[in-house]
Amino acid sequence: MGISRYTTSLLVPPIGACQDGCGSSCAAPVTVFWLFGVVSVVYGFLGGPMGEPGVSWYTVGLGLAMWGIAAVWSMLTIRGWQADRCQGVLSPRDHRVEAKESEDDPFDEVKKAH
Repeated sequence: MGISRYTTSLLVPPIGACQDGCGSSCAAPVTVFWLFGVVSVVYGFLGGPMGEPGVSWYTVGLGLAMWGIAAVWSMLTIRGWQADRCQGVLSPRDHRVEAKESEDDPFDEVKKAH
């Protein structure tokens, strides 16, 4: 992973997951965590849920934690995609079970029933 992928995953995790990781299946949850983090940080600087006159550091901390979770999730998505692409020892592509030509089609039983 290059420095630009790390930076993108750190600052805007949904773009990092979609663009660099082909992680369209996890882009929605990463986006939810990231948006929750951004809104919490902004809301914390405005006083938070208790309406404090200053900054609500607990809310800002919660937002930064959620942002961090989204960033780590995005980086793990990128690493997993690269491992599949390289087809290493732990790649699920190496452990795929192919159907044999002599095996019956499981949907034949469904067709017979109807």
